[in-house]
Amino acid sequence: MPESRLFKRKIWGAALTLLGTLAPILLILPLITTEARHQAAGEADITATVVRNQIENILMHAEDATRTLATTSLGRPCNEVKSALTRMGTLRPYFRSLMLVRDNQTYCWSVYPDVTTPLYAITPEGEINAGLTITPVPGTLLVPDRPAVQVSYGRGPGEGAVAFVDAQYLYDLKTAAAREGLYDIEILLGKRRMPLLDAGERERPAHPISDETQVATSDHYSVEVRATVLKHQIDSFRRDIWHKYMAFLVLACVICGYLTRRYFERRMTLATDMRKGIRNGEFHLVYQPLVDLRTGTFSGVEALLRWNHPSVGPIRPDLFIPIAEETGTIVELTRHIFSLAAADLPALGLPPHAHLGINVCAQHMSKPDFVDDVEALLRKLEAHGGPLTLVLEVTERAALPDSDVVRANMRRLRERGVQWAIDDFGTGHSSLAYIEQLEADYLKIDRAFVNSVGSDAVSAVVLETIIGLARKLDLTMVAEGVETPEQSDFLRAQGVQFAQGYYYGRPLPARDITGWHQAFLKTQVS
Repeated sequence: MPESRLFKRKIWGAALTLLGTLAPILLILPLITTEARHQAAGEADITATVVRNQIENILMHAEDATRTLATTSLGRPCNEVKSALTRMGTLRPYFRSLMLVRDNQTYCWSVYPDVTTPLYAITPEGEINAGLTITPVPGTLLVPDRPAVQVSYGRGPGEGAVAFVDAQYLYDLKTAAAREGLYDIEILLGKRRMPLLDAGERERPAHPISDETQVATSDHYSVEVRATVLKHQIDSFRRDIWHKYMAFLVLACVICGYLTRRYFERRMTLATDMRKGIRNGEFHLVYQPLVDLRTGTFSGVEALLRWNHPSVGPIRPDLFIPIAEETGTIVELTRHIFSLAAADLPALGLPPHAHLGINVCAQHMSKPDFVDDVEALLRKLEAHGGPLTLVLEVTERAALPDSDVVRANMRRLRERGVQWAIDDFGTGHSSLAYIEQLEADYLKIDRAFVNSVGSDAVSAVVLETIIGLARKLDLTMVAEGVETPEQSDFLRAQGVQFAQGYYYGRPLPARDITGWHQAFLKTQVS
């Protein structure tokens, strides 16, 4: 391998190893972020629920007081209920003041002289309606600069009892729940869900609900608590999770980096082993018979490469061929295939003008010495036997370069009688432009489409389309992977000229082809 390519492979290997090492971190990043948000949302939900429960407890006291006053004291003279009103406002928690209202006029107070005053002069909520009403107000007559919560219980329109709960209790709840700025707590009260404002804050709508906001709504009162997790709290959860999984991540990174390196080295080792295998004779060819569907006669073979590794045993071509292409070993390997095919020719016993198919790759075809390699094979074939039709099958694992070298190589070889086939058509880079560029003689139909014969699968429709296309382009068709007589009969009826597959014969060593041919002739006669 050239030094420049070797250097690039080392750089590529180091980059892959680094990527493999960092893969656990890259994969777990979104999981950690999601988990941090999930934990923060759970904490926010608990926080909102606790605040709501505490507010419900405060409002329960206010409801009990106003309901009791409206039921037992409303309508009685103030001097009869004044002491009870004052005692209730003093001894019960949370209240700033209590009052009795008749005709929307306050006529008895827990902390003021007994002066009849319109309710609207005391609070923005200047009317009492039947039932329980909860409203945040910016202040009261006694403490105008500090917000409060007005809780009214009306026995009917314009009459009932009113309790002012000091908002400081709710502020203390917010401050405690916010945990020094980790959460933003907002309390909404009343049917209109008006926010409880801080002292001096102008009237405003509630803050919008974001993805980090958890809402706890009371089932008993017109109360809603919104707890929003702030960014630095989510960051704190994220750091905690990182610390929690750090040991696992380090271990996972080490293992993934090691496995990635081993995988890369294994691929590089296979490339090195292939070169050794070529020198040590570890590769051999097997040949799959090709049958003329029109006459039922033996018409040639396709050469298939096999590798029996001395340490691991047989290695499948779909494992080592892509590595050979990636590492540039494919050219050397193809030359070895040419030599093996020429050496096997006497044992094959092919009839005159038989088809000998050998796979070549686009990488090899684009090299200036490709023609010399093929002509060397042709000379060996001519020396060892009668006239044969050499068919070079172009695989579709890589696109065929559109270059002057490729076109010149193909033109020269066509003049020497070499024919061209598109292998596994429909599964790789093939297209109409590809067929035109290659000027193919044969179109090989992949086994995936042949297996769809007799079914309603989409690939069955594709098979008919491929056959129709080959007819229009006057291409000779070869069906691969034929395994049943039904498939053979269908392909023959559709005008496919040649076929190969287990139905006719498995890939065999060169020495066994003659025996297979004799047995095949007997089956044709019978």
